[in-house]
Formats: sequence, structure tokens, C-alpha cells
Amino acid sequence: MLVTIWHMLVNEAAYANLGANFFDRRSDNAAHARRLAHQIERLGYKVTVEPAAA
Repeated sequence: MLVTIWHMLVNEAAYANLGANFFDRRSDNAAHARRLAHQIERLGYKVTVEPAAA
């Protein structure tokens, strides 16, 4: 919480309550998979992402 307050004071920004379900609303599985694949590629691996068979 202290970090949040510090950023608000430094940036002279007003507090904006994003809501209790903010992280649930922004979850995008495809974007998450791309971020993880990019991280693995930076480690020197080749990544292919395919949907799992149901």
C-alpha cells in the first residue's frame, strides 16, 4: 500500500478504485501464453504453443 501511495504522490494522481474483480476482468489466457512463451524464448528455447486436446 505504501508503494501505491508513493506513486500517487509522485505522479500527482488521484486514487481510482479499479474494483474487486479487476484482475479477473483483465485475464486473457492467450496474452498470458504469449508472455510466457516470450520469456522462455529469451532463455534460448524455441516455443510452439498449441491448445491442449480435450
